[in-house]
Amino acid sequence: MRCVFFADTHLTRKDDTRQAFVKTFIEGVCAGADMVFILGDLFEFYHGYDTFIYPWYKNVVDALREIGLTGTAVYHIEGNHEFGMGPFFSSYTGITCVRNLTIEVDGKKMFLSHGDEVANVALRKILKASFTYAVMDALGPALTWKVAMACRIFLSKKRRVYSQRVRDSFRLYAKRKLDEGYYATVLAHTHMPDFVEYGSNETKKIYLNTGDLIENLAYGEYTTTSGLTLRIYEPGGG
Repeated sequence: MRCVFFADTHLTRKDDTRQAFVKTFIEGVCAGADMVFILGDLFEFYHGYDTFIYPWYKNVVDALREIGLTGTAVYHIEGNHEFGMGPFFSSYTGITCVRNLTIEVDGKKMFLSHGDEVANVALRKILKASFTYAVMDALGPALTWKVAMACRIFLSKKRRVYSQRVRDSFRLYAKRKLDEGYYATVLAHTHMPDFVEYGSNETKKIYLNTGDLIENLAYGEYTTTSGLTLRIYEPGGG
């Protein structure tokens, strides 16, 4: 069993280099895995519309679709930059799209979430409200995209800096989940890779934050032999 976890690539409309980088990661590291978990903010913005895929995302979306066709189960966990992938996205790609996920891997129960529920709770409630989704549906993809790009300042910081306070709050949230009986809590959102083990041997539990794939080159991997680990991507080397 091999699983790959990654997040926070924030693909944009005009950055072809980033698009190519993520596509290479998918085709090189994710291909052949039993399961791939995208823990949110794959896209800088996404709201699903019927029969429509944003054309500037098509290469990466198709790369994910292709590994799914070869037998890899792909899950997308919605981030704070994504507002409902929609049934067409799921049917076209074969990707299972969820807000958060509880899943068993080799009999070990894991909790997976983007992690934006840990911070900015009030803003999250507004952005993820059914009214907001209805407005996006009414505006259509072209106009909604323009509005979203104008509002990017409210979705994320331009420059990510290390914060011990944020790291501690995510560790505390993760530990609470572990205390509920999970073997592992896997989060993202902070752009800060993190890996904490609690206990040892049969009682060992793990908190993993995948960090971000773009600047930190960080992602998570689970194998039956090695368990859950934090890894650094080496382009060209896997």
